[in-house]
Amino acid sequence: MDPKIEQLLAQMNDIAVPDPVGWWPLSQTLIGLFVGIGGILIGLTWYYLTQKRNNRYREEALNLFDQQVTQADTPQQQLQLANKLLKQVAITNYGRRQVAELSGQAWVNFLHQTALYIDQPEHLQACLESAYRPNPIQSEAAIRDTLDYARNWIKGHHK
Repeated sequence: MDPKIEQLLAQMNDIAVPDPVGWWPLSQTLIGLFVGIGGILIGLTWYYLTQKRNNRYREEALNLFDQQVTQADTPQQQLQLANKLLKQVAITNYGRRQVAELSGQAWVNFLHQTALYIDQPEHLQACLESAYRPNPIQSEAAIRDTLDYARNWIKGHHK
């Protein structure tokens, strides 16, 4: 190679690479993103805790339902306890004025209106009324359907 070219090449420096861009200080966009994510997390936590507190009565009623209905001696007692718990939960959630006087078809209609997506058994009214008669004449399947409906209503009714 030519000595002049070698001399010129020796004078050349490597390309100077700048330092990588750091995370600090944060840009306005990242600050906004972090504040937004933090707000969403706080909001979701607040919503979850509020829902849990507001639905505590459901958990207690379901525990009572499971304890009392399974310990009842006769199907008639099971139906009485289920109806009693349905009334208690309804009064807790909807108020005494709206619920306390309901019975018969009005009570069944109320249960249906407050849990539209839960399939109501056709024999619900007959089963609930037979619990207070001296000689109930309901089948085991009808009683089981009514108890299942009562449990599902406690778990999933809405305002």
